[in-house]
Amino acid sequence: MLAQSVVGFSSFYLASILLTLSCSNWFLVWMGLEINMMSFIAIMYSRSSEGVEVCLKYFFIQSLGSGILMMMFYSEFGWFDYIILMILSYKMGAGPFYFWFPSVCEGLEWGCCFLLMTIQKVLPLLLISFLTSMFLWVIILSSMFIGAAGSMNQESMKRLMAYSSIHHVGWILLGNFLNDILWIVYLITYSFLISGVMLSMMNDKILDVGMLGKISSKWSFVLGMLSMGGMPPMLGFYLKFWLFYNLLFMDYSLLLFMIIMSVLMFYVYLRVVYSVIMSSMNMLSWVSKMMVSSIMSLDLVYMMGVNVGVIVWMMIW
Repeated sequence: MLAQSVVGFSSFYLASILLTLSCSNWFLVWMGLEINMMSFIAIMYSRSSEGVEVCLKYFFIQSLGSGILMMMFYSEFGWFDYIILMILSYKMGAGPFYFWFPSVCEGLEWGCCFLLMTIQKVLPLLLISFLTSMFLWVIILSSMFIGAAGSMNQESMKRLMAYSSIHHVGWILLGNFLNDILWIVYLITYSFLISGVMLSMMNDKILDVGMLGKISSKWSFVLGMLSMGGMPPMLGFYLKFWLFYNLLFMDYSLLLFMIIMSVLMFYVYLRVVYSVIMSSMNMLSWVSKMMVSSIMSLDLVYMMGVNVGVIVWMMIW
């Protein structure tokens, strides 16, 4: 019965995404967003007190945004794109309307965290791609700053990954502003990288930084974190390099700010990787086991990040 319910709600979930993408009327778009919200709540629901609290919190937060969105359809207030952009950024937890996102992520299971950080952002990002407003720069810069600053000294891995997601939303929105296809490539790549990292933590029930030593697939986890940080020559590096390259023709001050935010975020990832390595009692023993053990298919794909990154870079060039 439970499996049938999950399949049923998942079908509604996918149908809501297709409905929203195929609509040209804002009311039908709103309806698709509401079906998407209710389906996701049904998927992430658990009978624990914490699970009920998170579902209610997510419901009220999304309902507030939906109510304001509905009012905009029937009002004659100016700056329509500006207000819609604010509402969509609020609904996906981007800066500066991020306040609910880390706390909701902390109360979810790792699988639902992955959905909230990736698939749940697809609809708002697609709708934002049709809007033109300079307020988008406020969201981009604030997301990068909040993500980097908020992840500093975080002990909870779910909150750390939530702030990391906010930071990457800034980069995805930057790709949205600069290039129609680049933000889609960035989102798909980020979803792939974070899936490997979260799968490692989900399998070993990792909740905070102090538990990282228990991760069995350290190779996948370390490579995934470094790639998300944009360490050359991994896959994540080529995406950020292309964004930096496009900014060279716009504003050097923006480029400098984003480089600083990227370095700060990379420091956070290095801190996590350092915790994984130093948590092992015998560093040489861990490296030896890691090198001689059978490498998972996900590990091989991470190692192919150099080749795939070059191909992606050549395609978008």
